Amino acid sequence: MGVLVRRRAVALVAALALLGGCGGSPDASSSPDASDPAAPSGRPSPGRTVTARPDPLPAGVRLSFVQQRFDEGTRRAGVRVANGEPRAMRVVSVGVDWAAYPLRLHRVDYDVPGRSVVDLRYLLPRAACAPAAGRDRPTGVAVVREGGRNRTLRRPVDAEGRRFLDRLWRADCDARTLRRAVSVSYADRWTRDRTAGDGLAAALDGSLVLRRRGGTQPVRVDQVQGSVLMDLTLTGPTTLPADADGAALPLRLRPGRCDEHGRSQSTQTFVWRVWLAVGDAEPRARVVSPTPAQQDRLLAFLDEACG
Repeated sequence: MGVLVRRRAVALVAALALLGGCGGSPDASSSPDASDPAAPSGRPSPGRTVTARPDPLPAGVRLSFVQQRFDEGTRRAGVRVANGEPRAMRVVSVGVDWAAYPLRLHRVDYDVPGRSVVDLRYLLPRAACAPAAGRDRPTGVAVVREGGRNRTLRRPVDAEGRRFLDRLWRADCDARTLRRAVSVSYADRWTRDRTAGDGLAAALDGSLVLRRRGGTQPVRVDQVQGSVLMDLTLTGPTTLPADADGAALPLRLRPGRCDEHGRSQSTQTFVWRVWLAVGDAEPRARVVSPTPAQQDRLLAFLDEACG
């Protein structure tokens, strides 16, 4: 399958996932480095996801927080509204009120049908990264303003929603700390190792580029992670030395899968993660995706290697 065809297939799968309401993982790291879509300046994109309804759905209205898998690496998320009442409720704004994410209501306009569960799109504000902010986990609440009846509902976020919030908060603040220390990207030059063979044995050699932004401590790359289609490993030095301005750390990329099913249904082909440690600190994860031009080169390699 060519690059253009596969990209269209990936976009179709992502759209189907949106309509189907496939949930994300609360263990996903966020905040990419290059374009930093975790910190967009615009409004959240409008939309909603209808999710599976528990049977029976408990009476009353329950609220929570969720991030869909296709929104990983961003601040785009959702406020989950479980309407156990028989009538529809008109929702005009949603938000999350937590010390780590101060309340900022976002305008929506959607009728949540009776006895249904809907995730309404929400863009998390910039995280408050003071250590005390994260200790407020038990009191985080979701907030919904309802039109017509002109009432504001506040409900404690359930355990799953708190896990999402806590993970996103930690990832956002960790990424901010790392961005102050170093920028991370991939070199444009990738070289095919013709001695490695084809298929899953094929190999492409490149570099992870670290450029110092502040401080003088060494920065160590603890590990790298590609995706189900692209297996990424470190093959040489893993540290930006103290006081050095930059370093290019060698990488090797191999196809993770060559079957058509896996390749056509991959939705996170380029959501790559790098774990970095500044000085003696614990490694912190950051999503670092290749540029669009680099992605074209890597997809072409996958086409060539897998045949």
